[in-house]
Amino acid sequence: MNRMELLRIDYLFSVVIPCLLAVLINKLVIADLLDIRVLGVIFGWGFIGITGNLLNDAIDKDRNVDYTPKELGTIAIISFIIGITLMIETFIAYPITILFASASIFLVIGYCVKIKQYAIINKFVLVFSHIVFPYLMIAIQPAASPITLGEIWLLITFLAFSFSGQVIHEAIDKEASLKAFSQRKIQIVVQFSSILTIIFGILAIIDLSSSFNSLYLLPFIVVPLGPMYIYRKARTPGPHIKDIGIIIGNLVLVYIVVLIIAFLP
Repeated sequence: MNRMELLRIDYLFSVVIPCLLAVLINKLVIADLLDIRVLGVIFGWGFIGITGNLLNDAIDKDRNVDYTPKELGTIAIISFIIGITLMIETFIAYPITILFASASIFLVIGYCVKIKQYAIINKFVLVFSHIVFPYLMIAIQPAASPITLGEIWLLITFLAFSFSGQVIHEAIDKEASLKAFSQRKIQIVVQFSSILTIIFGILAIIDLSSSFNSLYLLPFIVVPLGPMYIYRKARTPGPHIKDIGIIIGNLVLVYIVVLIIAFLP
């Protein structure tokens, strides 16, 4: 296992995309984007995401890594300190962000230590810690507009899609979902979550259309067709499906970066 694979850099899209979406939807100007209170949050969540990946390997031991828990813990602590330090200016300017960051960190640690084994609760823990809190830490800043109904629909869209994605991930790895539910029930959950993703995605596009060219959000309501096709039958998909999900997540990350650069005032 090489060093980059140890850190699971390709998983970081899950915490970085919500931050970038907040920048895009709220049409922050370049001065806002380069402000440490925004830039620090984006990269800070990246380092905290690495911390979570390392803690999961150190505690859960679900991967064969050539490092001891103490060695993984050492890297995790340094990564965590860097991530939090990058957010200090944000914490000082907007104290409520301390609550968001603390809640996320608490949920991630709880997930690694205990919650991961609970099939339903663990999904909500991950989507709130990886999506809602990172998004809000940028969206609540004065440079951004107040949270709108369209943004709420957008967050629910990502919550629903992430829920189905995590169910598939656990089914492939034979973890909580596969242990708690039959293949038929997993199929129903994935299909239902995917349909909700499409419905709330359409609502987000409609509600955000007055302040943002929301047609650029169209890919987010097309992507759920993948899980729906994968679980057209009640059976566990092959392990390569997880890699496809990670690749698509990183493609979406690049897509959002392009939109931000193109539309920066």
